[in-house]
Amino acid sequence: MLFEKMEEMIPAFFKPWTRYLILVFIIYLIFKKYGASHIQPWFLSTVYTPLCAIHHKSIKELQRKHFEQMKDHKSSDPELRKKGILRILEIGPGPGYNFEFYPPKSQLSVVEVNPFFEEEFFKKQVDHPHIKMDRFIVGFAENMKDVPDNSVDVVVSSCVLCSVRSVEGALKEVHRVLVPGGKYYYWEHIRDFEYGWVRFLQHLFTYTYHDLVFGCSLNRVSDRIIETNKCGFTQIDQKLIKTPLNKGFHSLYVCIASVVLGIATK
Repeated sequence: MLFEKMEEMIPAFFKPWTRYLILVFIIYLIFKKYGASHIQPWFLSTVYTPLCAIHHKSIKELQRKHFEQMKDHKSSDPELRKKGILRILEIGPGPGYNFEFYPPKSQLSVVEVNPFFEEEFFKKQVDHPHIKMDRFIVGFAENMKDVPDNSVDVVVSSCVLCSVRSVEGALKEVHRVLVPGGKYYYWEHIRDFEYGWVRFLQHLFTYTYHDLVFGCSLNRVSDRIIETNKCGFTQIDQKLIKTPLNKGFHSLYVCIASVVLGIATK
């Protein structure tokens, strides 16, 4: 009955497609109303995670090289330093792809906004017994109220700043929780710095990616925001790179091939 009434309001040209258009419109309204709080988190953890796994394999060695500098970092706590323990906080760990990059005896806490990742995260932890899990906190990177000031030696984020509500807010929280001299290791995809047509696609797809499906802004300029250093880091070392892309379906990752990686010191 609803379809019939709505069909009467559609111009004749569109009538062969009426039911499909109405269905798409209804799906759009459902995602618009419930997507961010219910559908989107579930979709991200269930459907998008396998795609992330493919991408992770293609960039794993690059990330390993970037994060390996962490092994030389020492805890600011004298007792933990004697034991070789490093306090690490990862924001937005997802299903736990970064476990393999952490030094032995790491004491790991995480802040993850999507509770659907928790089960998969702890499954992956079993394969990395050299890491002691401290806390899994469901919360926002822009408001890590459960993490005390000056309490962690290292903060890590990997493809997270694209989805936070405020990049500046997240960076301020990272700075707050780090001990003096602590390091922030980041690997973030950004707005393309080489091709105009890729930037056009990123702008075009950001609405769908962010608002409806993945909660991700493809056109973020996190590199520039970090570079302005409004948070007060004593040193920022970063560079822009292009990640390798496979042919076929994986070429959809063209929108996240441009990456900023760096280390900021408090």
